[in-house]
Amino acid sequence: MNTKLVHLLGVEMQRALHRRLVRWMIALALLMCAFSGVVIYLSSGDPVELARTTDHPAHMATWWSSGGAGGDSLLLTAAVFLVIGAAICGASVAGAEWRAGTITTTLTWEPSRLRLHAARTGSAGILAFLIGFALQVAFLASALPAALLHGSTDGTDSAWWVGLVAAMARISLVTALVAVVAVSVATIGRNTSAALISMAAWALVVERTIAALRPGWARHMIGENVATVVPWTPLTDVEFDRPPMVALATLFAYLAVIVAIATASFTSRDVAAT
Repeated sequence: MNTKLVHLLGVEMQRALHRRLVRWMIALALLMCAFSGVVIYLSSGDPVELARTTDHPAHMATWWSSGGAGGDSLLLTAAVFLVIGAAICGASVAGAEWRAGTITTTLTWEPSRLRLHAARTGSAGILAFLIGFALQVAFLASALPAALLHGSTDGTDSAWWVGLVAAMARISLVTALVAVVAVSVATIGRNTSAALISMAAWALVVERTIAALRPGWARHMIGENVATVVPWTPLTDVEFDRPPMVALATLFAYLAVIVAIATASFTSRDVAAT
């Protein structure tokens, strides 16, 4: 890999971590982890009620299903918030600089637009993966006192631990993909808010409308492919069969198109007036 690109990757990662929004989002996530841990611990104090509840997080086996189908597991709760955080922070990494008008200043010390965009996009993906994995560890660790003191660890054999770590890696990967998409869309639109609104509109309105009107097209939707990749098992209550590897390849194909459009936009458009 190009030495300058590696150095620029490190610089962009440091710049992203120094953004106030990114720091506040990480702090908020850790606060939510601590709060969740307290709630889980206090709600598991009654042994009679806990014995009747099979899906309480104090039962460690409910953190993730070793059979591959995550269901309503504790880990999937973390995944939802991680995806939202990745979208917000990823869009801010690119959009805030356009809004502040500092992109021209950045290009004075790094004149290669292609290298700068590659470093910024890559750094967002790397940080999102690492931070996402670390926050999942913190979230599950917050439920550990309840499991050890009030609940049980039954069913958490070596296969379960392998499945748990693999699921955490897949969720981190999806988090990274969302962050890269957010950076790319914000680069195209030159705006953080526009990127977030367009991503939310696509996921909640466009895809759901297409899936409702044309159920056969649902296999091509981002949401359905993500829902297949995270548990690494085909969806059940649908009219199509989508292998996890095909779903993953589809997500990377969509990502490549979005990144290519963002790269072409950034390297060709006039930034002098921003």
